[in-house]
Amino acid sequence: MGGSAGSAGHRLGEVSYAMLVDALGAFSILRQPRECTRRFSWFATVYDEDDVTVRDFRSDTLFLCHEATARRLMERFPNCFCIILIPDGQVPAWLDAPTRANRAVVVAQEGRLARYDLLLRELFVSNLVWENAMDRVVYSHGRLDRLIGVSEASLGNFTCITDTGHNLIAYSRGIEPPAGSVWASLVENGCYSADEIAFIEEEVLPASGMRSHLVACDADAAHPYPTLHYPVYIDGSYLFHITMVCATGSPDLLRDRFRRFMRRVIMLCTDFWRQTVNLEAPWHRVFIGLIKGEKMTEEYVNIQLAKTAVPAARRFRLLYFPFSSTMSQADRATVVEAARGLNGGECYPFMLEDQLIVLLHTASQSDLALSGQSVWDELATAMLEPFGMQAGASQVFRRITDIEKAYREAFAAYSLRGPLKREYEALLGQAPLPCFPFEHALKFYLLTEGHDDDLVEFAFDDCILNQIMREDREAGTAIAQMLWVYLSHGRNATETAKLSHVHRNTVLYHLGRIEKRFGISFDSPLLRSRMVLDCQRLLLVGDI
Repeated sequence: MGGSAGSAGHRLGEVSYAMLVDALGAFSILRQPRECTRRFSWFATVYDEDDVTVRDFRSDTLFLCHEATARRLMERFPNCFCIILIPDGQVPAWLDAPTRANRAVVVAQEGRLARYDLLLRELFVSNLVWENAMDRVVYSHGRLDRLIGVSEASLGNFTCITDTGHNLIAYSRGIEPPAGSVWASLVENGCYSADEIAFIEEEVLPASGMRSHLVACDADAAHPYPTLHYPVYIDGSYLFHITMVCATGSPDLLRDRFRRFMRRVIMLCTDFWRQTVNLEAPWHRVFIGLIKGEKMTEEYVNIQLAKTAVPAARRFRLLYFPFSSTMSQADRATVVEAARGLNGGECYPFMLEDQLIVLLHTASQSDLALSGQSVWDELATAMLEPFGMQAGASQVFRRITDIEKAYREAFAAYSLRGPLKREYEALLGQAPLPCFPFEHALKFYLLTEGHDDDLVEFAFDDCILNQIMREDREAGTAIAQMLWVYLSHGRNATETAKLSHVHRNTVLYHLGRIEKRFGISFDSPLLRSRMVLDCQRLLLVGDI
């Protein structure tokens, strides 16, 4: 290079045949191969006075020269590829030979050879700069949005990356999506619409063979431009989906550049998968968004949760496991894998910073489902004994949109583990504690200066006693009042019967039904302590 074939040792950015033809588009191309898949990493301009017979040669070298030089090069190097400049516009007949026809692009020369030399140098160098920029992102374990950022100028079209839940995680910030398109809606809402999700899952993914493979789609009523899709599968799991809207550029050129970009995307995705495998649930983004109070439209939340068990769930409970900063990634993955089996697999583990959050869910209407005792027992065998992991646990809640309050409950319960441990030791003796339920932590939470009134209201709203009180109103009974009397008189069933004006067996019958229904025991001092608090709350608001 630099005026000589010299050594063909000038390694530059890889240039494909499609890129080459696009770069020459401003000139008159007299002849070119019908099809060509060549790629060039080396470039040499050969002047007429050079002795090409003594030059080194690499098969991925692109030569720029005149007709006579090109003929000598092709004779000397049977696999070489040339850009041949023809001043008179006449394509030489010797190129008709089958062994030469697909090895040259013939261009009508309209200026000095140096003009074409400069153009091709810029092409190779710009590709080298792009490749180096992408490689720096990959080697530094950078983010996907950064990879898109350094590729915008080369791709020249709006590009976006979504995850397996069709959430937007990165997109071209410097290139606007077509106005009013599904991609504009994606940027605005943070998620594809239900129709676009159906298109991807019913048309694109099957066309890819459910593997990492480029799929080109023509424009249609919903998509004003052709699109290139690349679903990314790693270890058989669908991880990301990359889309480029082909508004400008030839199809061959865009496919070539997109594939080059995708090689780096897959490298980052593979690295991401290796680092976070089993630490992210497919739907973690919407859960985290709800917990953090991020602005999300109802449509977005509904679309995200439509393919989970959440819409059919009737009860939830949230668990909070803080990971030690010294715990290795492999150990964390082992813990999360164990968490996936909680509640018979009806759960969603996901990471929130250095915390493992597990959303338990059930479609059961039974008050026994997700009872405190059942969760306590399972955590003892599944998490405490093998890993030493203890959880803060929220109360049972019924709407997924209350997950933010449930998270605050679980976090507060774990934060109050000190007084809870001392209470457990005093009442039950020393024993390993698998979790710290907010049911038991509420009284300590009320004594802290930082308690939130809305969380207190939420905690009391769906407690056992409040449920019984609501049923009393509907049925005209007084079971909640009888229970208050029972707790206030040292669990004396005879005295309770006398003050409630019912037979003693009636008191025992109702108490037994409550224990069986909720999976509790009035022998538990912790349960009685919380129920007394609930009674006092109801007295305060005048409901009992």
